[in-house]
Order: sequence, then C-alpha cells, then structure tokens
Amino acid sequence: VGPRALQALEAAGIDAWMAAQSSPGRSVAVVLRRAQATRAEEVLRRELAPELERGALQPPQVRAPVTQVALVAEAMGQGANVAGRLFQPLGALGINVRAIAQTASARSISFIVDGAETALTVRTVHAAFHFAHEEVSLLVLGHGVVGSQLLEQLRALQQTLAQEHGIQLNLVGLADSRRVLFSPEGIPLNQWRERIEAVPEGTSPPVVQALLESLRRLPVPVLVDCTAADGMEELYLEAFRGGIHVVAANKKPLTQPREVWERLRSTAHLNHRAYHYETTVGAGLPVIQTLKDLVRTGDRVHGVEGSFSGTLGYLSQQLMDGVPLSRAVRTAREKGFTEPHPREDLGGTDAARKALILAREQGLDLAMEDVEVEPFVPREYLEEEDVERFLTGLEKLDRTFTSRIEGLRAEGKVLRYLARIDPAAKDGPVLRVGPVAVAKDHPATRLRGSEAFVAFSTERYADYPLLVQGAGAGGPVTAAGVLADILKIAQGLRGR
Repeated sequence: VGPRALQALEAAGIDAWMAAQSSPGRSVAVVLRRAQATRAEEVLRRELAPELERGALQPPQVRAPVTQVALVAEAMGQGANVAGRLFQPLGALGINVRAIAQTASARSISFIVDGAETALTVRTVHAAFHFAHEEVSLLVLGHGVVGSQLLEQLRALQQTLAQEHGIQLNLVGLADSRRVLFSPEGIPLNQWRERIEAVPEGTSPPVVQALLESLRRLPVPVLVDCTAADGMEELYLEAFRGGIHVVAANKKPLTQPREVWERLRSTAHLNHRAYHYETTVGAGLPVIQTLKDLVRTGDRVHGVEGSFSGTLGYLSQQLMDGVPLSRAVRTAREKGFTEPHPREDLGGTDAARKALILAREQGLDLAMEDVEVEPFVPREYLEEEDVERFLTGLEKLDRTFTSRIEGLRAEGKVLRYLARIDPAAKDGPVLRVGPVAVAKDHPATRLRGSEAFVAFSTERYADYPLLVQGAGAGGPVTAAGVLADILKIAQGLRGR
C-alpha cells in the first residue's frame, strides 16, 4: 500500500517531503505542503478505493498544521544514544512525535510534531545538544527579603554569566500574594520593581497555575519559590508534570506528611525535572549537598548536631552579649534574619523543619510530630498572631532572660539553640531541637552573628565530625544559595 500511495501522489504532481511506515506495515505517514493536503486526500481515496470499500484500510486522515524537524550530524549512527538524547526530553515535556524517519546513511533523523509545539521542540533540541547559549526562563514567586536579593544578584551577574559561562538567565515572570507579572520576552532586571508595582492588586491571591502552561513553552523553564507560603506542594507537582524545574527556599512542602514528600521527589524524577532546595536548611551553606554526598558514597551517619537556625544563633549570641531579648528580636527582624513572623523562629518550628528535612535525607521515616521541640520562649507568647503585638509582648521576658544569661555566665556556659538527630537510638530515631547550655569548648560557642553550623558524625568522620559552618540566615546568603541551585540546572543540562 505504501509504494502505491507514494506513486499515486507523485503521478498527481504532489511532492512528499517525508514518508514513514510503521514496522508491521499497517500505517503510512506522508508529509507534504499544507496547500496540497486536500488534493492529496482525494488522490489517495481514489487510488485506494477497493481497499477502503471492503474495510481493509481506514480512510486517510489529514493532520494540520505539523512541522518537520531534522537533526543532521556526521556519523550519527556511530554516536552514543543520539536518538535517546533527541527524543527523551521531548517525551518528558509531553511533546507527541507523530512520525520518525532516518536516512540510510544515518546522517539525519527527521520527525514530525504538531505545529503548535514547533518553538518548544526546537528549543528543547537545541538545549539537548547544546547548540546555543543556555537560556533559562525564571518565574520567581515572592520578592520579599530573599526574592528581592535574588533579583538584584541576577541583575548584577547577568552579563558575566552570559559572557563567561554561556548562561542567559531570563526573568519571565514575577508574582506575589496579590499581583502577577508575566512576559515571555523577559522582564528587564533593572525595572522589575517598577513593573510589578504597576500591576493592579487583585482581591485574592493570583492563580499561578495558569502561568505554568506558558512557562513550560519557554527555554529551560524554572519555577523559583522564595515564599514561605503553605500548600505549594501541589504547584510543584503540576510544574514537574509540565516539564518545569523547581528551585525552592520554602521548607514547608518538604515537611508535609512523608507520602507528600515522596510524591514530590518521585514526580520530579519520573518527569526528568530538577528539584533543588539547598537553602531550606543552611541558607547559602552546602548542608544538604554534604549529607547527600556522604550517603551516596556509602558512609553511615551516626548522628547530626547543629545550630540549624542562624536566627536563633544570632539571638543567643546577642543575649550572651547583654542585649535584651525584645531588642535582639527586633534587630534580627530588621536585618532579615527571621521568618515573616518571628514566632516561627522563636517557637523552634523553623529549626524543627530544617532538622526534619535533614533526617529524611538520611532515609529516616519521621514526620513533624516526631520532632521533640522546646521553644526559645514560653509557648503562651507564641499564640499572638499580630507581629507588632508579639514583638512588644517579648519585653515582658527581658528580665527573665537577663537573669538566665547571668546564671550561665557564672557556670562558664553559653546559651545555644541546637538540633540533634540520633538515627540509632534504642527506641528508634530521635530528633530534638531546643535551647541548650553548652561548655565553652563546644563548636557552637564559636558562632558569631547569624552563623550556623552542622556537625556530621559518621563512620568515616568518627573521631572528628565533619563541620559545615558559616552565615546561616539573611537575604543575601539565602538568595546566593537559590541562585546556585538555578545554576546547577543550567550547568547540568550542559553536562558540567
């Protein structure tokens, strides 16, 4: 049937640009100019009339518009998995390949996609074979302390990254709790604040999901979550299924029930999308990556201890230096060290989330309710939802904390807020966070300002734990960690 169809088209003066036949020989796809589609259908119906009348063949169908894409390379047949590199990312994005043909010389592969998928297909192929500078399309959620710092760092480094590393970071979208700005052509990084403030505020939070379909059609789409919002896990899942990478500074999706955590990771993996969240534990410190490297290389973790909260580390040191609690908390908030509501920090919730994330990275089956949390301040103070009234209420604790610090000084000890993970405790894994009085030779006493530290005691690091220490809070370092995660995606696509 295939040869007869092609001969009939040729006799009618219709040029077939490409023909592909299925391996059992049951179907034939022919690609030709759209203007000739109607005439070609008539010719085929007339030529194949006997078979059509007795039901041996299905009537010819016209699919339009479509696009023919060709990949040409020397000695393609000798290359390693060229077809896999070509079609795997297309499949991951849900792009349907309608027909495939390869020349006998193995120098080229041609395939057909729907016309609406043309731009996305070409960009995906270019990215897969590194035919151009790596262009990354960013939709940033949140432009508070971390988000605004990220955008400023992008502006400062955009030219350097393009010229020296071949990476073009393109801000295509920006959203907050009331406004959305989206431009496929890109938002100038020196105008982002003016552009988002010019958007009228809505009466309800914007539906970001509606932007994902537009984002997925842009080069290397990345959703960047710089918020502390609840319920973001469903947005992440939708992004992964749409072929969008996710970089997040938001801890909350990672501390949901374990089945949610596992679904996030498995959905990202199945759709070949990256999910990077290094900043959720150590801001700019490589805490999660260090733990992953230990586990992947076969080391066994015996215990983890650390000051996971740069905020509470800062407050502890301020108190030891004689600063009243209420003033120390206000200063920490002004410096951008705290969560939007400082009770997240003072209640130990933020530190508990970080500890849980690390515990799960070790493979421990734990949930938030398994974390033993002792707040930095009495629990009754944490019930105040208004931030200003909360800060004012802390003044009642100033004298109590001053007296406590004087007692610690008399004992030669230092106040720190520490987390401890014991994966091999007698009654099962133990995860605790709370204020601790430590001796002056403890590693935590060396912390200054908003520094954080994590000590990994492992099979290999038994006598001297592996320490990761540095600034653990603040917009600039957290934003730098988010940017580093974005660059991992761009560099990973290039095999670097």
